[in-house]
Amino acid sequence: EKEAEEEEADKGRESEDEVTMPRPVGPSSNWCLSPEQVQLCYEAGTDHYDRIFDTVRARDLWRELRDGFDLLRERGKGRYAMELPAFDEPQFSFLTDIRKSPWMPVVREILGKDVVLIHKGMFLSLPGSEKQIYHQDGPHLTTHYQKPCHAINVFVPLVDLTLENGPTEFCLGSHILGQEDWNSEYAETPTVSAGTPVIFDYRLGHNGLGNSSNECRPIVYCTYAAKADGKEFRDSVNFSRKRYHRIGGLVSKAPGRDERAKKRERNLEE
Repeated sequence: EKEAEEEEADKGRESEDEVTMPRPVGPSSNWCLSPEQVQLCYEAGTDHYDRIFDTVRARDLWRELRDGFDLLRERGKGRYAMELPAFDEPQFSFLTDIRKSPWMPVVREILGKDVVLIHKGMFLSLPGSEKQIYHQDGPHLTTHYQKPCHAINVFVPLVDLTLENGPTEFCLGSHILGQEDWNSEYAETPTVSAGTPVIFDYRLGHNGLGNSSNECRPIVYCTYAAKADGKEFRDSVNFSRKRYHRIGGLVSKAPGRDERAKKRERNLEE
């Protein structure tokens, strides 16, 4: 009887452990965009890129393009950072509404419950694009001591990432004060499937690798910040529109997918 009681008590403890043990965090489809959402973003990005270059041709804005526009600027050969007005439309609320974005539980775990979306857009890396220079998106808010994370980036690839199409390479630990320099021993290059978010500290060093594939590599980005004293952090260096030309209204066209692909080939040749 004593043995039976001890055995029953052990079962109870095992059951309790199963309830209280934290669930391990790892790759999960819970945080990802659906295939339909990925396709919607992909088409919005390629359409935006095509309309920008149609407008540049129609208005002969090649000189201004070298300086950059409010809605598109070059970030290295074959690399473009784009702000899409379409992302403000209701069908993209899964990106802009912090109550709906699937990765928000992770974001709030890092930054706290008071979070604001401060920037959003898309990075487009064309075939033949070169490797980016290693960089941090933002500096430490103070150099006297290591502060908690104040902002994070969420990168969501719209195609499966491979080493050929130019994923982002990170230097683990480079967000720590005094360890910002590149160290190849801590290099990490996530090759995740389309729709899977890559979430990292705004201070973490990284660079986009070159795209040696035959397809473009689009990535949606969302930048979040923690509110502090009623004010939210803003990156006025990377995202100030005042530094760039206003392109104004874009040429309205709705070419098919094959036509868009041919135009991108012509743009790359030019």
